[in-house]
Amino acid sequence: MHKTTVEQWQVLRTVIVSGGYSRAAERLNRSQSSVSYTIAQLQDRLGAELVVVEGRKVRLTEAGAALLRDAAPLIAQFEALEARAGALAKGAQASLRLAIDSAYPKRPLFAVLRDFAERFPHTQVDLVEIIRLGAREARARSDLAIVFQAGDVLEEHRLRDVELIAVAHCRHPLLTRSAAGLTTADLGGHLQVALVDGRDPDRAAGLSGRRFWSVNTLEAAREAVLSGLCFGWLPEETIADLLDAGELRRLPLSFGARRSIPLSLVLADAGTAGPATRALAAMILERDGTRGSHPPSRPAGLIPPDQEGDAGGSGPFAPE
Repeated sequence: MHKTTVEQWQVLRTVIVSGGYSRAAERLNRSQSSVSYTIAQLQDRLGAELVVVEGRKVRLTEAGAALLRDAAPLIAQFEALEARAGALAKGAQASLRLAIDSAYPKRPLFAVLRDFAERFPHTQVDLVEIIRLGAREARARSDLAIVFQAGDVLEEHRLRDVELIAVAHCRHPLLTRSAAGLTTADLGGHLQVALVDGRDPDRAAGLSGRRFWSVNTLEAAREAVLSGLCFGWLPEETIADLLDAGELRRLPLSFGARRSIPLSLVLADAGTAGPATRALAAMILERDGTRGSHPPSRPAGLIPPDQEGDAGGSGPFAPE
């Protein structure tokens, strides 16, 4: 058993903030004798003097100030716990699962999530990031998802496309050979970084025998290009700072220098979606939504140049 209670520490804090027992009693809607008894009991159980009474005012001793400072985060956590319990009892949504395709920019996402947390402080968000997230997997793993391929989903809304650009390190051989447009043959002798789902070893194995190195995160793809090891198509928004600094440069391709990834927002189950889930969906759409209805069945520009036209290509960013 603990010697003290959260309530006793709350009363002590109120006494100090109020400046004395009388005003604290008014704030707590308790008698003054009850408040003073609570403080006396707290001191007795700790075996330490926490306050000194000077006339009608009460001040903390050195020990009292140190202990109340230590207790402050515990009081705050307990108050947050009670507030959340009250909100849940009134029907607030306890949590929601948000799944996103790894290509979706994180800065605007977390700007939305910050605003969401202010509006729904009692709803926990469980975020998972998946390469080439499709609607079928999203519906099984989440309440709300930003997907690469929506498919036949009723509650679907187009988001803005993610723009990919072909880039390499500023000292990469591809940028020192010629200012003219590079061809597929020019690229063939150099390593390209391929973003591949680590859960699909067969897809990664399909890259063997070609000049690709596979990674399973966008961060790793960015670092592979930045190191000078590989060239690749990277989301423009995530490398804007490196382009501005001149560390990365656009490749002067004669084809496909810019590609797009169409993404959509889907509700896993529109009929059972909670208020927080629907609110978050509305906030994402307000920031990134478009007027489009359904994405194309085969997103363009997501497979390597040598696989263009092959709907079953197994290269980086290849559709299912």
